Amino acid sequence: MDSQATNYNIEAEADCNCCQFEKVVFYSRYASYNVGGIWYSILSYPLKVYVNNQDIGTITAFYPSGPGTGTVPGVVLYDPGDNKKIEWYAKVTAPNGNFIILGSGTFNAGKQPIAIPVF
Repeated sequence: MDSQATNYNIEAEADCNCCQFEKVVFYSRYASYNVGGIWYSILSYPLKVYVNNQDIGTITAFYPSGPGTGTVPGVVLYDPGDNKKIEWYAKVTAPNGNFIILGSGTFNAGKQPIAIPVF
């Protein structure tokens, strides 16, 4: 049982191993990023987001103040389901074909939606 699950029941007598957690919104705060002194637009070189080493989508827009926790264009939504521990990273493919990690982290999902800036 996990008290941070959306379906937590304080009166449960046994752990059903069926905890559910709220969605996660991955987004960019910036329209471009600098790699080796060169600026790249996320429109030309979008950010791919990976959770637990699985590709979950591409960020194609930016929200300097954050997108909130709703569905807006260009963000990546992730439903953790019963997976509480989330390990993520965001990478981009540079023009030369190299992969560049722009952000990464680990967190625990919970009862409330979370918005995570990848960089």
